[in-house]
Amino acid sequence: MSWEQGRPTIEDMLRKGTLERVPPSIGAAQSLLEVAERHLASALVLADSDVVLAYDALHGANRKALTAILVAQGLRPTRAGGHIAVYEAVHAQLEPPLGRDLAAYNRVRRTRNAGDYRDEHEAVDNDVIADHPGCQKIVDIAKRVIGQMPPF
Repeated sequence: MSWEQGRPTIEDMLRKGTLERVPPSIGAAQSLLEVAERHLASALVLADSDVVLAYDALHGANRKALTAILVAQGLRPTRAGGHIAVYEAVHAQLEPPLGRDLAAYNRVRRTRNAGDYRDEHEAVDNDVIADHPGCQKIVDIAKRVIGQMPPF
């Protein structure tokens, strides 16, 4: 059985070199999810002392969770595709109905980038706490769909 939803997007990303094929690996995907869970826990610990690092942890959790979905399918982003390719590839395959549940990905990525590339970081500890459930949802989606989506 093949996974048809989002197939044109994935094929286009493979042609453009923003995704590449790798051997499918449920084990590697599960390992990425374990790290994502640790990152989520770390973000909460760091929220009141280092908001910039807490957002790095949230973003890392999101990115690893979505990468896990791709790795289980035998795909991974290339350096050219980067963090945006991970989101675009998974979103294309899950929307509808789950794409809107990935919304935290871009918001957290932008906040993380603001902390890394601007002199002033505007996010505060309450922002980390507010964004955490959306990031947990992304990890939970990855746990749910890995194993259901066949290799691409």
